Amino acid sequence: LLATLTQPDHPLAKHAGSAAALKELETLFGYLDAMGALGQIVFDLSLARGLDYYTGVIYEAVLHGAAVGSIAAGGRYDKLVGMFSTKDVPAVGVSIGIERVFAIMEAKERERAEREQSKLRSTCTQVLVASIGSGLQTKRMELATRLWEAGVSAEFGYKANPKMGDQLGHVLESGIPLMVLFGGSELEQGVVKVKDIAAKTEDVVPTAELVSDIKRRLGL
Repeated sequence: LLATLTQPDHPLAKHAGSAAALKELETLFGYLDAMGALGQIVFDLSLARGLDYYTGVIYEAVLHGAAVGSIAAGGRYDKLVGMFSTKDVPAVGVSIGIERVFAIMEAKERERAEREQSKLRSTCTQVLVASIGSGLQTKRMELATRLWEAGVSAEFGYKANPKMGDQLGHVLESGIPLMVLFGGSELEQGVVKVKDIAAKTEDVVPTAELVSDIKRRLGL
């Protein structure tokens, strides 16, 4: 389409303003092609946004299969900054429709939960690091950090001495699949307990092997 519009005999190519705009689009498309992104771009002449302040290319981002319209939009504005200051600053910006993005994510999660016949989760946490007894918060932090470094989504309670019932309740309510549990006696033996909530099993795992054991269970 762009090649057709830039033909010398095309009416738009004969108009100074539209010819300049088409030239800018040629440059943009050349950059996109060089970066391997041109395949995701659709040139839409019906697109219109903010005619009172956009001065160049405008764009919208959409997600295939999502019936929510655009999820992000923006463009070039050379005079907008000058409306609020004493100097014009050419700029390009984009805004993201965060509510629409969340709506799409929630819909996908509902579809997944229905397909797998599982509970719709409010968190992506895969492991809760829990403890029994007082003064073990630092150890919970240490184990959670080791899991994070291995690419495992983990969390631990913020309370210094959380109750076991509260920790287990959080796991069940949030649908967290695994729970790493330890107390003073486990630390003395250099082990932790790993609870598989769905399978209703509990295994003793050496602390040194915790990360590999968790990754195996999660298929990472």
